[in-house]
Amino acid sequence: MQRELIETDILCVGAGVAVLSAVLRLLKRCADGKKPSVLILEKGRRIGAHVLSGAVLDPEPLDDLLTPEEKAALPFKATVHTEAFHYLTPWRSFRVPWTPAPMRSEGFPLAALSEVTQYFGRLCEKQGAEIYCEFPAVELLEENGRVIGARVGDKGLDRNGRPKSSYEPGPEIHAKVVILGEGACGVLTQKLIAARRLAAHANPQAYALGIKELFEVPPRPENAGRILHTFGYPLDRRTYGGGFVYGLDDIHVAVGLITALDYRNAGLSPHERFRRYKMHPLIRPLLEGGHVVGYGAKVLPEGGYYSLPELTTEGALIVGDAAGFVNSVRLKGIHIAMDSGVAAGDALYEAWNKNDFSKAALDRYPQLLRQRSGWKQLWRKRNVRASFDYGTLPGLLATGLSIFTGGLLPLGRLHRRPDHEGLQPLRKAPEQLLFQDAPLQFDILSDLYRSGTQHEEDQPGHLVILDREKCRRCIPLYGAPCTRFCPAEVYKLPEGAGEISMEPANCLHCKTCKIKDPFENIDWRLPEGGGGPGYVEM
Repeated sequence: MQRELIETDILCVGAGVAVLSAVLRLLKRCADGKKPSVLILEKGRRIGAHVLSGAVLDPEPLDDLLTPEEKAALPFKATVHTEAFHYLTPWRSFRVPWTPAPMRSEGFPLAALSEVTQYFGRLCEKQGAEIYCEFPAVELLEENGRVIGARVGDKGLDRNGRPKSSYEPGPEIHAKVVILGEGACGVLTQKLIAARRLAAHANPQAYALGIKELFEVPPRPENAGRILHTFGYPLDRRTYGGGFVYGLDDIHVAVGLITALDYRNAGLSPHERFRRYKMHPLIRPLLEGGHVVGYGAKVLPEGGYYSLPELTTEGALIVGDAAGFVNSVRLKGIHIAMDSGVAAGDALYEAWNKNDFSKAALDRYPQLLRQRSGWKQLWRKRNVRASFDYGTLPGLLATGLSIFTGGLLPLGRLHRRPDHEGLQPLRKAPEQLLFQDAPLQFDILSDLYRSGTQHEEDQPGHLVILDREKCRRCIPLYGAPCTRFCPAEVYKLPEGAGEISMEPANCLHCKTCKIKDPFENIDWRLPEGGGGPGYVEM
């Protein structure tokens, strides 16, 4: 069966907030003239199905994207009116008496990013963009050293790669330019960065795994707009990260724990630490009487300024989390993703008017982005994340210096190693699970049920252990860490077995396994379109 060939002006990979911001900005600026054709490919079963965040949103970029009427219709929750930072020990909490100005969120809206993304998608369609869900782009197409489009994954292949009766070959889509907005550790983005050495000058990206539950609690009007950030317990002093509790409205509370993936303890289980977090005397009362209605996990890029790749190449540009636009000090990245979208949209508007999509024309994108506040925030905090590789105290010192000097200090450039190299051989037994304490505590599989995750069972496996011999060496050395760092229990080591077994249908598409495996022995490939989580209000 022959592949269909589709031609468009702008092809977007991923329907996240960065891509949608770029498309919205571009098409609105073309309102008085001829608009380019824009095609957006989304691997999830609907817009927002794979989108997960806290989320407290810095609204600054919205003025460049939305009319007052469109802003008024945004699906925001409460507005932050009370915030607190606490340092936690196993049984106590200590409130930080003063919150530095760059970290304050008072007056910012709380949101379910999946809902905001859906709203942006509707606005883009209203402007003429076409969005195709369940269409994963699995390969970038190149010609004479230039990206010219992408191939969509085939549907209807069985687990051995043979066509079933429902087989449909994925089309090839050609475009003048491709916007890559796959999110953190995107498959096509990472391949392009590696092939064209776009990150040769950069530090390795620093990733963190965020685990989140959405609770429905008895009505508590005072909770809407209250946010809490914590550091310390349940993470050890050598593990970067922290927790959050957000009162979204009278009856919904979001609780989460972010664990940096450069952690050293091979016995650590991020999900188990999350369970301990919910049992802390400061956190548990905020959740009691409620029950979990949503669960999810994803990685976020925390490396900051010195981990950014080159943002353009011949025929393509990179936006949002795919590039690494997160300010880990402010605990925010949505506004920088939107900033990158605005800058990309403006650059493409100029390119469209000149009919010039050369790399020189696309380089207007980083030039425009450097003028926006999100980029300047990354510059001012450029050494903060890398400083935590040297320990908690140096990291806190670097954070304080960057805040109080406006980014003048620390001087120079701090380097860091890839996350997987930080893991140390297992020295003691892995962490044991806490007792079940429903409705507050669940094991991974019980949580997974609330994520809406589903995959076609009879399809080629999208998770591949590349070398089983390396896997066998990993078990005695690191204690099969994949069975602990995965927040979906994809990887299992049955008692008495010497081989890892897998349940790819559980996968949340977070890509922690690809990032943290100490032997870099797991390949994460794109499954059939529509598979993965089905986040709602997350």
